[in-house]
Amino acid sequence: MLYLPGEEELLNFDENIHHYADKKISLDLDDGVKVNYGRFSDLLAEVKAVTGKR
Repeated sequence: MLYLPGEEELLNFDENIHHYADKKISLDLDDGVKVNYGRFSDLLAEVKAVTGKR
């Protein structure tokens, strides 16, 4: 299938975000940014800079 520029990336992101939505992950603000960002590491850019994980 032929994709427009950026379309394949958006389709992959859509699949990933649906996967996380289906999990119904709860967030606890008391856990802090590092922990909550870590829960969504596949969706967020530059998560290594926030969590310190490689």
